[in-house]
Amino acid sequence: MLWFTLVNLIALIATILWFPSIPGKEKSYGSQVSEVKSLIFIISVLAVIMLNCGQFLSYSYISEFLQSVTHIINLDLTILLFLYGITSLFGNWIGGKLLSTRPNITVQLTPIVLSLIFIGLFMMGSYAIPTTILVILWGFLGGVINNLLQYWIVSAAPRAPEFANGIFLSMANIGVTIGTSVGGLLIVNIGTSYIFIGSIVVLIIALILFTTRIRVLEN
Repeated sequence: MLWFTLVNLIALIATILWFPSIPGKEKSYGSQVSEVKSLIFIISVLAVIMLNCGQFLSYSYISEFLQSVTHIINLDLTILLFLYGITSLFGNWIGGKLLSTRPNITVQLTPIVLSLIFIGLFMMGSYAIPTTILVILWGFLGGVINNLLQYWIVSAAPRAPEFANGIFLSMANIGVTIGTSVGGLLIVNIGTSYIFIGSIVVLIIALILFTTRIRVLEN
């Protein structure tokens, strides 16, 4: 916590010193709220909650899974989680490019590919090498998801991007909360590996919501 505090303090000081003053026109809260009442925005919010829920249902317990099922512990566990974080940086960069060129196909493929990764982890979680490869791929896709979630909500309310961005943070956190809670229940009542089955079910719902928004806009 002290480390997080230090990093955020540095970011605050840098913002105060170097962030430029940007002139703009203030919008009323009423006009921003009316923008987010649309069916498209509601569907987008639900999709973001479900996608983040599906991801964190498993990610919140990835250390537990790797230790108890794959038996990756100590330094090996640290290195693997570090690789997860490094690959997510590349995923974040690639995700931005994909969303700027082919947003719809990127959004629809993401829950499908993540589900395939989870199927692999459920079936081969006891084997170290396949699990390591799948976790690294998951890290890359996690970076894509970071961009995707924000893009999906903000693009649904182009005339109130700041307000939509604030809602994005709240909805993403709701997804984390729900996913973590459901994942814990699955571990206690069924077993650690079944967090991936729970994630897949939620990701199917997310895919349906993503596809619904795309179809509504096309019609």
